[in-house]
Amino acid sequence: MNKQQILNECIVIFDKYLQVSLKESMKLTLQDLFSKAEVAGSNQEEQELFNLYRQLKIGAKDFSIQLREKIKAMPEFISAEVNKSDSKMSLSLVEDEELSISLALTQLDSTLEVMSHAELYTLEKRMNVLFGNEKIDKTNMPFSPASIVWLFSHAFKSIGFDVKVKTLIIDFIIKEFGKNINDAYHDINEVFIAAGILPNIQPEVIKPRNKKSEAVDHDNQVEQSESDDEQQNDGSDSGQRNGNTGSQSNRNHHQQSGSHANAGQNTPQESYGIEDNSGYQQRQYDPESKRLVESIFNLLSPSHGSAVGHQQGGGQSGGGQSGGGQSGGGSFNNTPSGAPVQNIPDNDFDQALAQIAKESGIVATSKNIHNLKEMLADQVRNNTGNFYPELSPKQNKTLDLMGLVYDEIENDETIDTHIRSSFNAINVPLLRTAINDESFFIDSGHPARKFMELLVESSQKWHGTNVIKQIHQYSDTAAKSFDGTTSSFVKALDELSDYLKVTNTRAERAEQKWVSAAQGKEKMDVTKAEVESHLNEILEGCDIKFVKDIIHHVWRDSLTLTLLREGKDSEQWAKKIQSAKTIAQIGNKNQFMNLTGPEKLSAMHHLDQTMDELGFSKRDRISTKDNIHTCLGWQEIGEDEAKKEAPKLKKVLSIDEAVKSEKIETANKKIEEIRELNDEENAMKERVVNLPYGTMFDFIINQQNDVLRRKLSWVSTMSESVLFVDLVGRHPHKMKLQRLAIDLCRKNIIRVELPEGGYFKNALNKIIGRLKSMAA
Repeated sequence: MNKQQILNECIVIFDKYLQVSLKESMKLTLQDLFSKAEVAGSNQEEQELFNLYRQLKIGAKDFSIQLREKIKAMPEFISAEVNKSDSKMSLSLVEDEELSISLALTQLDSTLEVMSHAELYTLEKRMNVLFGNEKIDKTNMPFSPASIVWLFSHAFKSIGFDVKVKTLIIDFIIKEFGKNINDAYHDINEVFIAAGILPNIQPEVIKPRNKKSEAVDHDNQVEQSESDDEQQNDGSDSGQRNGNTGSQSNRNHHQQSGSHANAGQNTPQESYGIEDNSGYQQRQYDPESKRLVESIFNLLSPSHGSAVGHQQGGGQSGGGQSGGGQSGGGSFNNTPSGAPVQNIPDNDFDQALAQIAKESGIVATSKNIHNLKEMLADQVRNNTGNFYPELSPKQNKTLDLMGLVYDEIENDETIDTHIRSSFNAINVPLLRTAINDESFFIDSGHPARKFMELLVESSQKWHGTNVIKQIHQYSDTAAKSFDGTTSSFVKALDELSDYLKVTNTRAERAEQKWVSAAQGKEKMDVTKAEVESHLNEILEGCDIKFVKDIIHHVWRDSLTLTLLREGKDSEQWAKKIQSAKTIAQIGNKNQFMNLTGPEKLSAMHHLDQTMDELGFSKRDRISTKDNIHTCLGWQEIGEDEAKKEAPKLKKVLSIDEAVKSEKIETANKKIEEIRELNDEENAMKERVVNLPYGTMFDFIINQQNDVLRRKLSWVSTMSESVLFVDLVGRHPHKMKLQRLAIDLCRKNIIRVELPEGGYFKNALNKIIGRLKSMAA
């Protein structure tokens, strides 16, 4: 079976599934339009909806044919583009697509990709074999969600559907084809299997480069960890015996779980991949995080003995302190003096924590950690019959550290407070992961840690928007499906990333619309300024106010449009400049005498024609023409007679309103926009000009210091204007550069400084600073 034969069979299958979904989607679109027309609020709205209904009814068959033709041509187009290009080609929307259509197609791409991930992966590998190169992936291969977007985008351009009809079809395609897309890909994969192309694909697993050295290093870590624990135990005989017992039980656990969190100085600095039982390939160890966690664990320990050494066996610590909960590093203990204690195994700890989560919610800040330890001890006591359970040093320190991390999140003003519900949902899974999988602290690619980081990053980037509330569903799903492995975090991380990717794409497209509008307006303003300079020269010596107003409010707009469309060297520009000069000379008694009759008539005719093009009413045009004739007569009489009586001019409503609005705009200028800046404000202005687009600012909007977070989208040094949009790309806010510099210096607007290098690592650094200041 050759390549073309395989593709032809795949096209038949793909076309069958897509055409069935398209037919159903157009049927549902017709029903939707008809039902909306029946309950329309006005006759005009009803008429518009029925027009859309008839438009789709008539064009449905043609659209189906157009889509089928695109499907047939798609494999050859992709093959040709990939083979002739050195860089990877990616299917995309057509360039002049409507924004709403682009957003709908983006949603189509991301939704279908999530629904068909597994089948799509195997199909991608087989396509690479078929096309004979490695440039084919899900972004450019035939039959992928990206190619479906490409099909609809180009098919829509060849059919005269309204934007509303197109978006409705896409919405229903997402639902209808989403039901069958996996079946379609499965049948297409069957064609490849029948042809003997990659019938069985196994994912690759990255293994450590040297297993022997890894095993030796691992043993060194365990021995060093046990040695550290023993050195920190209480100095009394009974304390040492209990500490050794706990150390022996912990040794067995360490050997089973591959612990690395309490590793000593012998831990190798070289990074290598690790894998947990969920099959998730984690990225690498982070030596910096490892060092920070070790420093925090040391600071959490009392000055003499281990975190629990002074409590085991009822003996007193080297510092002379008796048992009890200790803020910032001590462990919980209700053990009576002389009673035998026993460390809680991690599996019992995990079981107790899971049971507590089912019965009541847990807030994992440091002020609630002590209560959680009490609840854990009680639950273990009920489960195991161990009347004096004791948290191990690792469990104590891990809980304390997680509580401190949650403190940083709760007290960070750059984080939207609505994200707390998402963190509260995953408190228990995070605690269980931190206890059972110590690579959580030292692996920057750990899925639970990455999900935690993504929540924080999202709460900063989407501060104050409804996106934060939508995020909660992913945390809730991760918590409910948590089974002790990282698989629930892997799934939640992928789904949340996909959602944020789509949301970000929408925001960027919406933002670009406002940036383009602002740039277009600036171009218009610059052109108007250039025209204004020409008009000032033309009006020099003009004495009649009405003539000046005509030049300003008719010829200025006409010349601006001509300069934008035709350019300065065009015939239209020269003709209009000449007409403007002629009309301006009518307002000057000396220059008026030099005008010929044909010049006056030509200028008058051109003025009337221009006012008609600009949309002036017939009444205003007649009034303007009469006023010009009055001015002509006024200029023709002698100077002595002219002084006796001024000419009576008719009102031209459009010109009068334009003059009034110009006066109001001038009077309403704010002091910040017209006064000179001081040295500090000038320096701030220079910094703003050099800030990257996307920088976020908090605008204080009332006396209660409520803030609205906006994103810097565009800065123009030409017009000295700054454009902001909200975080989802809507509600543009434009202000002058001078005013922004003043408000920044006054702290009415505050730049949002987002931490670099990952929130978790920055939080660890802050925690070290807090603990050191407390110790001092």
